[in-house]
Amino acid sequence: MTKNPAPNSSSVENTLEKLKQQLAQSQPPKTRPNPQAGGQPNGGGNPLANDTAALSADQRGAIGDHVRECWTKDAGALDIDKQRVLLTVTTDAGGMARKAEVAGGDVARMGDPRFRAFAERAVRAIMDPRCANLPLPNNVLGRINVLTFRFTP
Repeated sequence: MTKNPAPNSSSVENTLEKLKQQLAQSQPPKTRPNPQAGGQPNGGGNPLANDTAALSADQRGAIGDHVRECWTKDAGALDIDKQRVLLTVTTDAGGMARKAEVAGGDVARMGDPRFRAFAERAVRAIMDPRCANLPLPNNVLGRINVLTFRFTP
C-alpha cells in the first residue's frame, strides 16, 4: 500500500487509503446535549405559560367569533347546556393553529362519551382549515403561541 496516495490515482488501494485518511479522527468526539423531544428547537413562544393574557378582551372575542363559524354542537345531546371544555391550542408564527388538545382537568373527563363528543367537536372547530388561521394581532405574530380556549354552548 502507498503511504502517500497519488491525488488522481485510479488504483483501488490508493482510493481506500485516501478514504481512511479522511475518516481518521484527529480528536475525540465532542458531546452535545440532545434537544428536547418534539417541536422545534428554540421554536419561540411561551412553553411554560399561556399567551392568552397578551390578548385584549376584544381580540379574544374576535378569535372566538372566527372559530365559532366552524363549531357545531349537537343541540339534542343530553345536558348540552351544561357542557364546557378547556382546550390548549398551539399556533405557528403565522397564527395557524397546529395543535389543539383538551386541557387541565377536562382530560380526565374524556372517558364520558357525551363529553368526549363535545370536546372532539371543539378540537375539530379549531383545526378546521376554514378557521385554523386565527386572526391574531400583530403583537403575538412572528412566534409560536399557546392559547387557551373555553368552549361553552
